[in-house]
Amino acid sequence: MLDSESDRESAATARVRIEAAPPPPDRFSPPSSYSRSYVLYAVFILFLVSVFNVVDRYVLSILAGSIKQDLELSDTQMGMLLGPSFSVVHFLAVLPAAWLADRTARRSVIAAGLFVWSAMTALGGVAQNFTQIFLLRMGVGIGEAAGSPPSAGLLVDTAPPEWRTRALSAMTVGALVGIATGMIVGGLMAELYGWRMALLAVGLPGIGLALLVRFTLREPARAPGPAASPLGAARHLFRFRSFRWVVFGSCITSIASTGRSLWEPSFIARAYGYSLAEVGLVYVLISAIPAIFGAYLGSALADRLGRRDARWLAWICAIGNLLACPFLVAFLVWPPSHGFAIGDSTIPVAFLFSTAGSFFIGFYSPPTSAIAQGLATPQIRALAHAIWTMVATLVGMGIGPLVVGVLSDLWQTESEAESLMWGLLVITLTIPVSAIGYGVAARSLREDLEEVAQSASA
Repeated sequence: MLDSESDRESAATARVRIEAAPPPPDRFSPPSSYSRSYVLYAVFILFLVSVFNVVDRYVLSILAGSIKQDLELSDTQMGMLLGPSFSVVHFLAVLPAAWLADRTARRSVIAAGLFVWSAMTALGGVAQNFTQIFLLRMGVGIGEAAGSPPSAGLLVDTAPPEWRTRALSAMTVGALVGIATGMIVGGLMAELYGWRMALLAVGLPGIGLALLVRFTLREPARAPGPAASPLGAARHLFRFRSFRWVVFGSCITSIASTGRSLWEPSFIARAYGYSLAEVGLVYVLISAIPAIFGAYLGSALADRLGRRDARWLAWICAIGNLLACPFLVAFLVWPPSHGFAIGDSTIPVAFLFSTAGSFFIGFYSPPTSAIAQGLATPQIRALAHAIWTMVATLVGMGIGPLVVGVLSDLWQTESEAESLMWGLLVITLTIPVSAIGYGVAARSLREDLEEVAQSASA
């Protein structure tokens, strides 16, 4: 019991201060001891790792038409290659890789994984049938399990606390740049030399980057504390209501965004009659680049607004997804023949809708990653990133591309573009459900983050 009215007023003021300005998710982490120049260098190198991670994962989307024709595959088989061939083994491998990264040098784990997935991508260029390329894509999934979780842990322990969300956004921006690079390089190489040479071209450079990661990055000292098992880390995270709903929201978003990313190049080629090189350039301009700006804005808003109220981390994700959905639907259903002239060129109106939708859907990933790191203890950095991404990847890549391919085959019409449009439309309409998940997560997020901070301080 408080002894005086002034004591009661002081306590009330303190409570208001805590509620109005909750601590940043990583307040309890030790500050970075590295120079600004090294931190920027480390962020850049891990940005490149993320670029190669996604180039090798998504390059098949621009090559899908050529591979389908050359190997005589159906849309369902292509859906298997674009999704489950990667996602299932990635799901099984990501926790062991993250567990190893939380106990050993993360730079070594990242370098080994980068070497494996780059080599497997390059070997895909010599595949002769569906089974061979399916198995090689499984190898890509195993290697990439050692990519983003250790990178997230390394970034959080390298960057100073006030940079954390923006440092983590380097992975999201890198992923989007990777999509853009895969589309442009893959499209051009396939146009000039065929899809096999395209896989070799994007796979081999990653081997050199693996050496750079291993021998130039430093391994930060970690906060003392008992090591956690993957099961222990999962128990710690999933006991928080906010984390459970954030994972739900990210899974639904991943179904739409992954299915869209892997099939939209084929839709553009079928609907607009563009060559592979043209498809790659168009996709970058109306999807990848807008999403890059969206991811950066989402991370900047999370850093700024999250210092006032941590619930903004989840609200930003919900708002971005709600704004994205109608634009992405309009892109799919708008007639390709409708356009406006700029000089000698005609720009389809639908491309403007894709640009706006891609910008808004780019908001969600950096704040989601920041929430996971904020709810984690310093000993489970890589595991925390692995746990939410492994579920999102399994659900997103396992369901999204396959559903689109199956629906495209089931709803065949005289127009292949129309069949594919219906498949893409179904998964796009799931996006508002993800916003509900993030909205529910926001209700308990502030208290959950405060509990973790207080526990770490104690």
